[in-house]
Amino acid sequence: MKIADPLRIPLILALACGIGCSPHTMRDSDLPDTEIPPSFEAPAGPTVEAPDAWWNSFDEPGLDRTMQRAFEANLGLRQAWSRLDQANAQATIAGAFLYPDVNLDASAGRTRVDPAGSPANSTDRFTIGLGLSWEIDLWKKIANRADAASLVARASRADAEQTALLLSGSVVDLWFTIQEKQQLLSLLAEQIELSRTLLELTELRYGQGVGDALQVLQQRLQLQSVISALPDIRSTLETSRNQLAVLLARAPENLDADPTIAIAAVLPELPPFPTLPTPRDLLDQRPDLRAAYDRVAAADLEVAVAMANMLPAIRLSLAGNFTSDQLSSLFESTVGSITGSLLQPVFDGDRRGAEADRRRAILNERLDAFTERFLIALREVEDAIDRERNLVDLLEQTRIQVDLAEKTLTESRLLFANGQIEYLDVITSIRALQDLQRRDVSVQRSVLANRASLLLALGGDWTRSLAPPATEESASDPQTTPSDDDDTVAAENRSLRNPHA
Repeated sequence: MKIADPLRIPLILALACGIGCSPHTMRDSDLPDTEIPPSFEAPAGPTVEAPDAWWNSFDEPGLDRTMQRAFEANLGLRQAWSRLDQANAQATIAGAFLYPDVNLDASAGRTRVDPAGSPANSTDRFTIGLGLSWEIDLWKKIANRADAASLVARASRADAEQTALLLSGSVVDLWFTIQEKQQLLSLLAEQIELSRTLLELTELRYGQGVGDALQVLQQRLQLQSVISALPDIRSTLETSRNQLAVLLARAPENLDADPTIAIAAVLPELPPFPTLPTPRDLLDQRPDLRAAYDRVAAADLEVAVAMANMLPAIRLSLAGNFTSDQLSSLFESTVGSITGSLLQPVFDGDRRGAEADRRRAILNERLDAFTERFLIALREVEDAIDRERNLVDLLEQTRIQVDLAEKTLTESRLLFANGQIEYLDVITSIRALQDLQRRDVSVQRSVLANRASLLLALGGDWTRSLAPPATEESASDPQTTPSDDDDTVAAENRSLRNPHA
């Protein structure tokens, strides 16, 4: 039976669409191109499961409140959320080409003819047209481009989570710095008070003719050496508070006026060592690794798009018009058309071939970047473990030295009172003790900061629950806030488009 002409083209196009396939075989692995060790070498001893919000392991309620404020107000994180909105919009644009483009066109006009010596006459014309254009996705070029855009959007989400992760590390680091400097100021106040007491005793002995002027000068010098440490500590304290204020999107002078941000002047104790995940678990727990892989998968799809551009493309156009010189009879006359076109590139100076080569190079670059990022993640964890092992030992040795220095000072003061040693020996013991006391605080801060670096390097699932801060538009328009069902549907669509992600 002969097929009618109006049905021939749609039938051919439908058959072509049914046999379409991607001209490029995708990578079937979501792992970096390197050997993955089975586990990390943790220090010997008991471990505990760290809280998902890792900073809570230090048991600082004020730190948690400050962290939540940073997630809401930090301008760098807000910029990351805006970039995510841009990527989501771009993914919607790319996915829209999977569907026909339908346009409605309406027009009305009047033509007046006024010939010389004849009565004038006018003609009305009313037209309503409906047009459809659609490129048949013969080689999955459009679908692959839409999938790539979706993966880039998902990578942008992981980028925002990575920004939040790094922000949490910056807040904790500044928090410990502020605590360290406040504790040092308290310690210096005690040391200054002790040095002044010793100066008064030395001056009293000199006034009674027991001591000499050299001893008084030596004690005054010792007192000034302690006082001279104040400006540097105060400067670091003030600049750290200013940096924390900026992370909270506040002017520096406004932080001191906020009574809810109360940072204790004592560093917390080191929490128990956390239970470590496997190196493979980092691929899911660290948002920077998830983003790097999504960009690898997107680049893989872009290779398929570039190769499909070298193959034939089929486009379908449908048009229908209603035309009349009277509005009342507009829909009585119909003009319709259907057009199918085939485009096969023949010669383009190897432009399309070079684009495919460029996309392959981008894929290789991103795969190497993904592998490098994974190796750096492993190194960050291992470095933090090695540093903690040595820093904890250093802290123990420092505290042993502090204990010995206290005993040395007690003994030297007794010997000086009996006239067995010079006062310079007492001054030396005082300086040694006070230097070690200040060093003890600094080493304790280093131990805590390194533990924070370890927990930061491990990532976590808490970033997945982060949401952009509410804006005025989203607060007034409930349609702009995605529901749980919308998130579920979006996740299912992504998994269908990228089964390996």
